[in-house]
Amino acid sequence: MKCGYRGWIIDAAPDFSLGKFFAHARLVRVSSDDDVDGEMHIERDLSYFDTEDEAIEVAQQWAFAWICEREGNVESTQAGTPTSRSRIPAESRSA
Repeated sequence: MKCGYRGWIIDAAPDFSLGKFFAHARLVRVSSDDDVDGEMHIERDLSYFDTEDEAIEVAQQWAFAWICEREGNVESTQAGTPTSRSRIPAESRSA
């Protein structure tokens, strides 16, 4: 499952092993400027879950927070962004 956030492409597709979904976040930012190198960050084994949706949600939320922290913006890290797969209302997530 890929989504975009603040210029980054987030691949939150989990691995499946031993009957569990293992959450991972793979982040890539590609520059349209030929003189600027792209960036990549991979965070593996964030946790494991019974469902794929749970693993994807955790990986995406981790990635949103990582991007915000890296960019020095610690305010709301994802409430209401249309690229989120969350089915949880934004009010519930921020509580």
